[in-house]
Amino acid sequence: MNNVILNKCLHNIGIIILLICIVGCNRRSENHPSKDETITETTITDNSVVPFDSASDLEDDTVIRADTIIDHKPSSKELEELQNLISDGLSRLKNNPLQQNVWGVAVLADAVVVSMAINTPYWRNEFRQYVSNSPYIIFDGPSKPQPISELVDSVSNLPGIKLYPDSAHFSANSAFATFTLVNDSDKNMDFGVKYIIGFKGEDGMWYKLPHPGIWLDMGITLTPTGKYAIKAALNPKLNNNIPGIYRLYKQIRFEGEKNEVWLMTEFILK
Repeated sequence: MNNVILNKCLHNIGIIILLICIVGCNRRSENHPSKDETITETTITDNSVVPFDSASDLEDDTVIRADTIIDHKPSSKELEELQNLISDGLSRLKNNPLQQNVWGVAVLADAVVVSMAINTPYWRNEFRQYVSNSPYIIFDGPSKPQPISELVDSVSNLPGIKLYPDSAHFSANSAFATFTLVNDSDKNMDFGVKYIIGFKGEDGMWYKLPHPGIWLDMGITLTPTGKYAIKAALNPKLNNNIPGIYRLYKQIRFEGEKNEVWLMTEFILK
């Protein structure tokens, strides 16, 4: 029996007709790994432009332009054309972090929503300068880093479970950091592909490192003695990562148990 069993559960995300992919996401092979083979985690690390179901999906930090008078309600055709213009404009921004920051473009009833991993005045101005300055654009996304304490209630040290970085340190300019999750317990361990990278703020608190996009999640089971490789995106052009200590958080659950627990390991960027 293979050490690692994958059960993919792709979720429906939004309205498919609105889906526009600027940069495709990598997908794991459909083949199950052979015995003792370590499988690699796959996640959305580039900007795949995706839709919203409704305005209720917007973040709290949603910004609508107030400096332009809108003299008429745009038609559906006009909004679709604006969506296409935005997507085309983003696709031409080669090696520009703005392209990475924008992960979603969607048409609502009277506006086009642009979703950003970092929704600050700087990034909104960059978008208006290099992509579109239309008054029918709404910017959506967090305007400040989210505290880890709001996402992770506690971290557990579990017998037989190991999570560690594959290197003593990684470059601050690295696109990825790699880790290994080991199950040396006597139980199967279940988890998804999602993870959280944490950085330490000037106030001494830990915050979530911005990660553009959404998770193409899947169910994964790691049997006893199994290993699992994690390739975590650092997005250095977007985040301007500085040397220091960072953290990787990973949520797992033992088969047959209801509660999930968080694992954590620290790593260094130089």
